[in-house]
Amino acid sequence: MPGRTPETVEFLMFGIGRFLAGRPMDGVKRTEATFWRSGTRVLPKVEGRVSRSSYRAGWKRLTFRISTLAAIGGGGYQAGWVHQDATVATVQEIWADPGPAIAALEQTGLAAASTAAVGTAAYLALTRKRRELMREWVLPLHEALALPLRLPEQTDPRRYLHIPRNFSEDDAVIRVDVPGRLDFSKDLVVEIIATKLALEGVTFSWHLAGRETYVTVEKTRKPPAKAAFKDPKAREIVAAAKESAPVIGIGSAGRIVTVDLDAESPHILVNASTGGGKSVALRCIACQMLYHGSLVFVLDTKRIPHPWASGLPGVTYCRDIADIHDQLIALGMEGRRRTRVAEDLGIDADPKANGPRLLILLEEVNATMKQLARYWEKIRESGDPKVSPTGAARHPMSTSPTRDAPRSIASRICAWTALPGSGTPWTPFTGGCSIPPGTRSRSTRCCASPRLPPTSPGPRSPAPSCTKRSPTWHITR
Repeated sequence: MPGRTPETVEFLMFGIGRFLAGRPMDGVKRTEATFWRSGTRVLPKVEGRVSRSSYRAGWKRLTFRISTLAAIGGGGYQAGWVHQDATVATVQEIWADPGPAIAALEQTGLAAASTAAVGTAAYLALTRKRRELMREWVLPLHEALALPLRLPEQTDPRRYLHIPRNFSEDDAVIRVDVPGRLDFSKDLVVEIIATKLALEGVTFSWHLAGRETYVTVEKTRKPPAKAAFKDPKAREIVAAAKESAPVIGIGSAGRIVTVDLDAESPHILVNASTGGGKSVALRCIACQMLYHGSLVFVLDTKRIPHPWASGLPGVTYCRDIADIHDQLIALGMEGRRRTRVAEDLGIDADPKANGPRLLILLEEVNATMKQLARYWEKIRESGDPKVSPTGAARHPMSTSPTRDAPRSIASRICAWTALPGSGTPWTPFTGGCSIPPGTRSRSTRCCASPRLPPTSPGPRSPAPSCTKRSPTWHITR
């Protein structure tokens, strides 16, 4: 016995240390839980069942242990010290006549059994949906993910699969904690989660930096059913947009959809079937460019899509093929002039020194070009080239990559459901609204005649005179 005293002291010291550190009392670490952080995964090579307490943080276990000892110690102190005489008298009375005590215990036992039955029934009723969630969704997903994530068999799925009961709703967020060693296929994990939970139209966000590694799954928010200019929020978005990046709609998750004429391309091709919103997108772009002082040229033989632009300051509306012919030649000459000026000014010159931005809206490109070719054959004189000069006139507009050159919008057809090449759904702006008179100070250049002297060819390209009315955004679906 004396030889075992050091071992006993060592055992007691280790036990007290584990108790105060919140560690398992048997000294076996089964999860990656620390004193401050709860555990989510079972450590490798751990055998046997892992209790829930193994996943708790050390401070939680310490709190529970101290609270239990305090409750037991407090009850013992009250019974054995403060009320010692009453306790001794009660024990002697029960020892002398145990009948009443046994009868009281029977009644108390019946009451306790009834309470336990009612409590169990209530618990089963309140947790029915949660148990169904575990049985129908969480456990099958755990069984499918255990092998790809290389999880130990003892892993409790509730510790790393955080799946709300309303996980199929739009605002639900699913979180799956993954091993920090990252030795798994993300594509396989994504496929398993989407398949086992029957998810469609969701976005996976991976968070792999730091100690906590997990993936969240959220429903991809669809674009709004309608985005109207009369909405104050929409007006704020448009007013805050860059001059070179007009806003054309609202995308998924409230994303603002723009097309940057400087950073991306000075040319836009909008593509959609009849009634798909081609003219709506062009009106939206043109109105914002007018607001920033650009000059807009509408070349439209159909005469239907853009009646809103007729008579507006800063807008030249050409309906007849002869006017379109002359205007294209004038724009081509202006493009070449601006190219020469840009070369003379140098690359560091102020872009505004070359004049306001020119925006050309050309409707039905293929049909219009055929009409221009026939018109040229009709008016061509002896010695003139066989090919219509409008083709050469469009050349500087279609090849110049600088901001100082004219910007052209070729719009035959436009995809209202997706930007070219993006594949991302968005909702174009609809509705109408007037530009507040107080904001016209930013577009005073729009009141000047959009004629391009001295390159304008003459009477066939009359420019609308400046009117006193404010420019209007009149955009309808």
